[in-house]
Amino acid sequence: MFNVLIVDDDPNVRLFLSRLLTKKFACTVEQATDGADALSKLKEFKAEVMFLDITMPVMDGVEVLQALRSDETLKDIDVIVLSAVSEKDTVAKVMSMGVLDYMLKPLLYEHTYSRIKEFFDILRKKKKTREDAQEEEVIDDAPDRDKFLIITTDTQLVESLKNSLKDNYKVLVSDNGAEGLKLFMKYKPKMVVLGEHLPLLNEKLFATKVKPFRESGRTKLFAIKEDVDNIMPDEKDLYDYIITSEKSKEMFS
Repeated sequence: MFNVLIVDDDPNVRLFLSRLLTKKFACTVEQATDGADALSKLKEFKAEVMFLDITMPVMDGVEVLQALRSDETLKDIDVIVLSAVSEKDTVAKVMSMGVLDYMLKPLLYEHTYSRIKEFFDILRKKKKTREDAQEEEVIDDAPDRDKFLIITTDTQLVESLKNSLKDNYKVLVSDNGAEGLKLFMKYKPKMVVLGEHLPLLNEKLFATKVKPFRESGRTKLFAIKEDVDNIMPDEKDLYDYIITSEKSKEMFS
């Protein structure tokens, strides 16, 4: 499955997660007792996923994240934060540093199993999206065609829009905001359809990042919202259009 590094100063947490990941998800697991130990382990162990405690001696979780994101060889490791409820302010800080999500301690078996399954489903889709994007990069039969970027976890919407747009646009697809932003910065698409509840980088943060392109008129940003009658005022300024998924299918058919 995945190479996973568990970073926590509590041996019981490390043992619990290690057993769950190896027995239920067939992961290859390595353990670290603190942040400094984790960075040392990463010299030899090629981790794809890290479960990272926030409060640890020697080097805490925030410092580990800063080190990861500043290192070209480690910055793409997907991180799931382990946090106590009392650390919610710190969690807000690390979420802005591009972590996949967080899990609250104490860890209970059924809930932890379900959350990890959700995480790995997201990571598998992310990996496939990255591989598809690499294939498109190699085989680009229309380099001068306008680009249309779809960022959503709704696979049915993706297929519908791709079929409608493929004759007129080079269609780019991502199921998470972080990968979507990379595609955006590389291809500068003319149109973007942005789904709700995006993992890794949410739709509001994505819209903020691409705001200069909207203001210059280079990009139109369509936000998919199923409840278009209850949009917050600050959201309206983030997008050019706010529409339902069904409306988007009509607009681009």
